[in-house]
Amino acid sequence: MTRATIILPVYNERRNLKANFPKIYSAAKKLGSFEIIIAEDGSTDGSKELAEKFGRLPNVMVLSRPDKSGRGGALKRSIQVAKGDVVGYMDIDLSVPLSYLPIAVSKVEGGQKILTGSRYAKGSDIRRTFWRHFLSSGYNLLLFAVFQSRVKDHQCGFKFLERNYAKNLAKRIKDNHWFFDTEMLILAQRDGIMPYELPVEWKEHRETKVRNKDIYLFLKAVFRLRFSQ
Repeated sequence: MTRATIILPVYNERRNLKANFPKIYSAAKKLGSFEIIIAEDGSTDGSKELAEKFGRLPNVMVLSRPDKSGRGGALKRSIQVAKGDVVGYMDIDLSVPLSYLPIAVSKVEGGQKILTGSRYAKGSDIRRTFWRHFLSSGYNLLLFAVFQSRVKDHQCGFKFLERNYAKNLAKRIKDNHWFFDTEMLILAQRDGIMPYELPVEWKEHRETKVRNKDIYLFLKAVFRLRFSQ
């Protein structure tokens, strides 16, 4: 039996992978039985080769694609092969500190079907620029207006789920890119499941993989999901 699967989406993250994977591996070992899946998605900076090196360690798997299919697509593939009773993913830059990992796993084991890190729940502590805070807040307000979503933070890259439910959701999510996180939480609410929002510390990193064109894709995905069954 595997207690938890931790998925690490990676695209051109060689520096963060080198610095942070050993820390993640050490934290995962404290969970007892675990597996780590490095979901490498067509990197061109040497991330794939470094991931394969880490993949020689016990309980580490590398799922890699030669072409970039998108973060959501990489997560879907990884969730479908995950063996842990709890399945989750987190950003390799450790914007959410590793101290929250055992908390998240225990919450799901205690009965929460789906848990998401929240930068806006009471008790959270975030450090980010005004502009990105403004965009994020506006996005969450839009989702409330369109879907009546009661989640305060949809895009935090720290989510953990009960295995069977994770696999069920992954099969139904259409988006293969950044909207994956939001679609997961909206579908859960449509299922009558309110995601548990875990207040987290969160530190913004200067680098972001989200580009201006992604804002358009976000909006397109919002309205695609709004009119889907």
